[in-house]
Amino acid sequence: MPRPVRKARYTLITGEYYILYPDLPRNGPQPDGDTINFLPDNEDIVQNLPRFSGRGPDRKHLGTFSVRFEGIDALETHFMNRHQNLAFAERARNRMLELMGFGRVEFWPRQPNNVQSAEHHPVRGYLIANGIESNGRLLGLVYPGDPGGDVPDGGPIFVGTDRLEASVNVQLVREGLAYAELYGTMPLDLIRRTRKLVKGARHAGEGFWRSESVGRKGRKQLKGLGELPELVMFPKLYRRLVKYFLDGYEGLSDFDTWIRADPVARDDRALLPDGEMGNLHDLYDVSPRGIKLRYQPEDLMFEPDPQ
Repeated sequence: MPRPVRKARYTLITGEYYILYPDLPRNGPQPDGDTINFLPDNEDIVQNLPRFSGRGPDRKHLGTFSVRFEGIDALETHFMNRHQNLAFAERARNRMLELMGFGRVEFWPRQPNNVQSAEHHPVRGYLIANGIESNGRLLGLVYPGDPGGDVPDGGPIFVGTDRLEASVNVQLVREGLAYAELYGTMPLDLIRRTRKLVKGARHAGEGFWRSESVGRKGRKQLKGLGELPELVMFPKLYRRLVKYFLDGYEGLSDFDTWIRADPVARDDRALLPDGEMGNLHDLYDVSPRGIKLRYQPEDLMFEPDPQ
């Protein structure tokens, strides 16, 4: 009986990675641990990628596009002018830049998220793209250098676990510098492998795992924005908390109601570990003693925003 043909769900795109704009030295792309800008050799390839939430790619300065590293979520260096634990957020960003081959990178002293100079810039690389996500960013696996092989630029490419593990995405997971943020648009074998790698890094205490503030074992009482900057927690949950407190709430008593009030922008649909469909609100538990996680984030599989 013939073996089933494995579907090539991804698209190979060659180009250059940018972390600054030479003509706009103080207004660059602000790279972080899971986001970087990419200038494709052929923009038409980007325009023809699947659009998971119906939104087309958001073209940036110089014809670059923002790339969201698929399957991972690094701590925020900047989100609505705020940040998570900077020691680990910047460590993830700096490690990503190192792995991509930018060499020595300097940031503006008064604009610490903007790159002032890079030893090597731009750098050649390639993106194995899955599609366009809800914010208009390219979603995919990120690699420096030449892809090699016989797949042409814009050609379909199969991603197995070996190719996944060669990505910068997975290296950050291995080193405990990124959570997994898994979506149903990612092939199931890659989701399972990423879950295993996250659990391995957590068990080994790599990176930020020994410092996690809100987890399955760690409950945290939060009163407002001032308590968030030093914490290590699942960034998707952190982003919701920032917006919640910015909406004027104090304490956590109204957080669950606030989350559930918007099933698109706040309460993401997700497949739960028991196989039932649920939402982001199933991930956490809020009590008078604070907030903790019911599940490990990698054990949920989120769905893209609806079109």
